[in-house]
Amino acid sequence: MEKNEVTEMYDAASIRSDKESITVDLMAERPEQGSNFLAYANVVCVVAGTGTLGLPYALRLGGWIGVGILLLSLLMSIYTAILLMKCLYYNGKYRLSSYQEIGRHAFGRAGLIAVWFFHTSIVLGAPIMYMILSGTEMKNLVTGADISVKAWIWICAAIIAVPFVAVKTLKEVAVMSVFGALATVVLVIVAVRGSIMDLNNPKYHGVVTHDNVVLANLPTTIASISICFGGNVVYMHVEEAMRYPRSWNRVVAAALATCSILYVATAIPGYLTYGSEAKSPILSNLPQDVFTKVGTVVIIVHVILAAPILLTSFALEFERLVDITVARRGKAMERVYRTVVRLIIVGVCGGIACTVPYFGDFLSLLGALGNCTLIFVLPILCYFKLIGWRHLKWYELIWCAIIVVIGVISAVIGSIDAIKALRDDFQNDKSH
Repeated sequence: MEKNEVTEMYDAASIRSDKESITVDLMAERPEQGSNFLAYANVVCVVAGTGTLGLPYALRLGGWIGVGILLLSLLMSIYTAILLMKCLYYNGKYRLSSYQEIGRHAFGRAGLIAVWFFHTSIVLGAPIMYMILSGTEMKNLVTGADISVKAWIWICAAIIAVPFVAVKTLKEVAVMSVFGALATVVLVIVAVRGSIMDLNNPKYHGVVTHDNVVLANLPTTIASISICFGGNVVYMHVEEAMRYPRSWNRVVAAALATCSILYVATAIPGYLTYGSEAKSPILSNLPQDVFTKVGTVVIIVHVILAAPILLTSFALEFERLVDITVARRGKAMERVYRTVVRLIIVGVCGGIACTVPYFGDFLSLLGALGNCTLIFVLPILCYFKLIGWRHLKWYELIWCAIIVVIGVISAVIGSIDAIKALRDDFQNDKSH
């Protein structure tokens, strides 16, 4: 799809929204929508993710100061999530439909294209990585079956397609996110148990070292930890599916705080036990017993449950753009169009997961740029443009500046690391 077509469709959608402006309370109760708990579970499921298992390795890179960076990232993420939601209601007449709409209202076509690019790279890229991860782990888990990794990827894609095609909005998908959130908790328990069991393992005596701060690796640590709070690609749709939208600030703060508790619970024991020997994911360090096998199964379950949430976020946006609605298409044809579109989306994601070389490192490049830009930089820039900054206290302005600087550093360093990895991929491929 050409960028001009995308911007024209968003412009058209906004014109329709302008004409349908309403004067009622935009934050009033929505009786037909889901509970605060389902919204909370949605955010936890998307944000916590498999990034939890990489945190001991992040501490290995940067030292114990990584725990402080983790807590700082929590505060920054809550703050920008609240600012972002204020941007949705900035004009007091109607609620903007998406992050892309916020970008368009703030910076015109350039803002729309920037948000659309970064947003799409994450909501499609992450499910593709989930397919690769689940397919690879299934291959390792089911050793007796003569099934290739590509075949497992397609099987996992088919499983993901069932809820993705069957349900329409995040209100229905939210029920699955409860199981995803529980899966993350089980994963943390497995990691903590294994770390504690290995605490007195002679294998690591005299080998493991710990650092308080590793200045040379600090930017990389900031980048990897910051990405663990990615989630605002679905915040707008999560809030839209809330019965009590006024509760958003409390819900997102509680959800991100829960994620941080899971992060700290995994990171500290993992780094304490394995230190300079910590790997990513931490399951590679853990005792290879039945509990670690359970952890592997839980990873697969989690990513299969999390993928439809991100895909639904993209699909809702795309369906809004091409006007796949009951009012326009009729109830039966709307269902047909929606099913076809979503099957095509899953097919494209599955095909990319199976065929594109070096996609993991390429996606890391987009992820570093996309996550850090969407989480930290753009919410503040859009808020300043739409609502202004003169009403903010001096310490709030300093806080905003710190967030933007950290976001830019994380994006740049993460991108450099991904580019280096891509270069190594090409060199290794040539050597073979």
